[in-house]
Amino acid sequence: MNIAKASERDINMAIDLGGILESIEKGFMPVAAIADDEEDTEFDRDNPDDCQSVLNLIIDKMRTGSIGRVIWGMAALVNPESKLLDPDADILKPHPSLIRIDDIKDQRTQRQSAILEWANATFGEATASNIGERIRRFAEESIELIQATGLDKQAIHNIIDHVYAKPVGNVALEIGQVGVSLLALAEHLGISAEEEERKEFQRISSLPSEHWQARQNAKADKGLTLPSTAKEPSN
Repeated sequence: MNIAKASERDINMAIDLGGILESIEKGFMPVAAIADDEEDTEFDRDNPDDCQSVLNLIIDKMRTGSIGRVIWGMAALVNPESKLLDPDADILKPHPSLIRIDDIKDQRTQRQSAILEWANATFGEATASNIGERIRRFAEESIELIQATGLDKQAIHNIIDHVYAKPVGNVALEIGQVGVSLLALAEHLGISAEEEERKEFQRISSLPSEHWQARQNAKADKGLTLPSTAKEPSN
């Protein structure tokens, strides 16, 4: 169900209308209904003139906006099924799931920076921050994932031929599409991509640099990657 969003005019009307209703509920005439703008004039509900004056004011005010958009918009906002606001809070507070999403986003951004920092320190910036090196490493891990899921090697060759026959894409857009595709695959397989990414970074960063440098240089000897350019630790 789509609900029209209240405009600034709608909201201002609702605020003014609330002030009018609050005044008469407390037994006073709304200021806008008093000809001489005299405050604290009592409202007599049994007085036809008072009632007529207030009713005209309410109708005129409601014609300046939509009270329905304000009410239904707030109803949708506080609906527990919308998961927009914390149902247990007495104030307008984001739903806990939205807070967790922001936390995950921050953690992911921090981990992204930390991973490249680790790679630069382990393999040397000239190697780890080389675009060709980064793409080769990504391609290797992608192909290993493909192999692990059982897709035939010829199918990959067919996809490569198909992709390279098309115009070159936008790097940022392609990274986004890679991420979306990976998450869809992980969800289908019942695997948390976030958890596996976190665990893998913990694993690789717990091993000594020499371990990874030896593996890097072994691949470089086969022409698959750049050799490590990390400086030897000083004694």
